[in-house]
Amino acid sequence: MPRFLPRLAVLACALALGCGGDTPYYHLDWGGEDTVTAAPGDSVPYDVAIQRIADNLGEVRVRPSILPDGVTFGPDFSLPEGETIARSTATITVSRGVTSYGVNALQLVAEDPANNVTARGNISLVILEPPEPNEAFSIAVEPRQVNLFAGQSAQVTVTVTRAEGFTGPLTLKMDTPSSTTRLGIEPVTLAPGETTAQVRVTTDRSLSVLPYVVKLVAVDELNRIAKTGFTFNLNFN
Repeated sequence: MPRFLPRLAVLACALALGCGGDTPYYHLDWGGEDTVTAAPGDSVPYDVAIQRIADNLGEVRVRPSILPDGVTFGPDFSLPEGETIARSTATITVSRGVTSYGVNALQLVAEDPANNVTARGNISLVILEPPEPNEAFSIAVEPRQVNLFAGQSAQVTVTVTRAEGFTGPLTLKMDTPSSTTRLGIEPVTLAPGETTAQVRVTTDRSLSVLPYVVKLVAVDELNRIAKTGFTFNLNFN
């Protein structure tokens, strides 16, 4: 199957109907990101594709079947009758009032009524808590999600917005879930007046294949703290 998305079949759907005899053959694969990170108020593009090999090429309709409260996914799309590949860019929209922070389930369903075929694919939607600034500074991170295998590391950019008059040094650290201490960052200190830093985030080889939601933290000499959310996606295929 051609690599028309960064990662294929991560929505984990493959059907084979009728491996012998006179029963029609049908095989359907999904392509799309397994984990998406957003925050309340965000609208995030999502590339999705389906490809099939089948004796009977009926129309396949794709729509969301499970959505967290306050989240929409659309528009629906279809693989037209007689065709084998369809691609679409949908939008995942998270309302500003959402409070279901952390990892949420979003499920898509593909239906081919003419062949009596239904297939489902799952997306882990991480909804980050709003950033936590203080009166002197706030921080942001880009990207907000890294896709890694356990044991790998990645570099992200942390940006500090300083209030007028605040030029003090800042130390960066990470708050991790109580269930693991095997995620981290290499020690970084921003010099007085500095506003950006390249930060290496790290994972341990023993971590389970899951998305992990953490917070990057900046602390000044007065112990004032600012935080922002971040996702380690070890659900990587």
